[in-house]
Amino acid sequence: MIIEIKAPTPGESITEVQIANWLVKNGDYVAKDTEIAEIDSDKATLTVTAEAAGTVTIVVDAGETVAIGTVIARIDSSAAAPQQQAAAP
Repeated sequence: MIIEIKAPTPGESITEVQIANWLVKNGDYVAKDTEIAEIDSDKATLTVTAEAAGTVTIVVDAGETVAIGTVIARIDSSAAAPQQQAAAP
């Protein structure tokens, strides 16, 4: 299932935010509640967390300004977690 991650509102009267920094790369597998991005507004800097575990697809580049509620990323929750590799002896 594809889950849309939308730009959150940092407070009343704020209508847009800037994607300050992505904390993950396109295609990364993330666990639920992992911080995936930082957003800036006139009033605050917030982090955006993954609503579910899965593979991230970034929709908005860092540095872009978007309206509150705009889809900034998608998470494919049907993606399987990567296999852990055994440590070399």
